[in-house]
Amino acid sequence: MKQPGAAAGAPEKRGDIVISRRQLHILVLEADKDVVDITMSMLQELGHYARGETESLAALRAFSESPDEFDLAILEPVMPDVTGLELAARFRRIRRGFPVLLYADGSDASSAERIEAAGLGRVVFKPLTSEELGSAIRETLRLSA
Repeated sequence: MKQPGAAAGAPEKRGDIVISRRQLHILVLEADKDVVDITMSMLQELGHYARGETESLAALRAFSESPDEFDLAILEPVMPDVTGLELAARFRRIRRGFPVLLYADGSDASSAERIEAAGLGRVVFKPLTSEELGSAIRETLRLSA
């Protein structure tokens, strides 16, 4: 329910989760199907549409065929075939400034600064709560605007 005095289009807060008033279309790439399912469930809980892929070439094909369909991509940096980092670069060649959130394993913390310094996207570490994921999405969109 919209809070009294809230501006039109302002986020709505339900419990501890802030719900965006705008439904985003998000492409999720993660090798682990269970993580894809959990992430998609959290995104749907936040009010977004999510398309999940477990293969980087399928994600590249989906984005290449309809780059304007997606508002954001959440990518696992370490993937077989084409890495999430390479996908982030390719997505940005197709659609300049496209926002990317890299969803990394916590053991990969040393590369986070290098990834962000290269301008490939914001890095967050698994696991995240729905609230943390929503916050990371808002921050990623804010930085890419």
